[in-house]
Amino acid sequence: MLLKEITQPQEVPIAFLARKLVGKQSFAQIKKIIAGAMPNYNVDLVKVDLPSGEGTISAWYEPEDDEDEQTSINIELQFSKADDSFTWDKQSRTGFLRRLASTIKHELIHQRQYRNRDFIEPPEGRDQRDPNYEYMSRTDEIEAYAMNIADELALKAGKAGALQLLKMAGKTATFKDKMGNLLSPDLFAYMAMWNFDTTNPVLKRLLKKIYAYLMQK
Repeated sequence: MLLKEITQPQEVPIAFLARKLVGKQSFAQIKKIIAGAMPNYNVDLVKVDLPSGEGTISAWYEPEDDEDEQTSINIELQFSKADDSFTWDKQSRTGFLRRLASTIKHELIHQRQYRNRDFIEPPEGRDQRDPNYEYMSRTDEIEAYAMNIADELALKAGKAGALQLLKMAGKTATFKDKMGNLLSPDLFAYMAMWNFDTTNPVLKRLLKKIYAYLMQK
């Protein structure tokens, strides 16, 4: 597969944030640190229904804003409603920064997809059974998640190991690391949605794209 057949990812340098996210910090402090480090993105922080001491990240891309040359990538830092602060340790900081980089990289892929086709909307997803299946079977989403999955597998197993894992993708989707976390939550999500049937057109396209992203590493 030629590399021009995939949208080239843009790396997100955030390692320097490890020096700033330390100890116990209020949510206002965390938002200020992230927003200050990423002036090209809209950054917000919201409290959601998560267990105390937990947090996650959501993001989305607005092509209309991008076409109007406005800030188009939005990052939402989500923490538990039960808390007003978060205490960092090495594990939580590493996990947070990896999720942040992965989430932004996903939206940057969408940004390049739209820019490459002059902001024309992508075709509807192949699987029309409900809005979630339609969304996840869109070519744009398959490609962006394939990039994330390639990164997840390569992080855990290196390029050669990831390529071997891809050959048995159905089993790999259920594999966990020493901490009990899935090697690739995104791969598991796709496999589970389409019943681990690697002959399904959506999964076939996903696996092809994962391979292409791994080959460029």
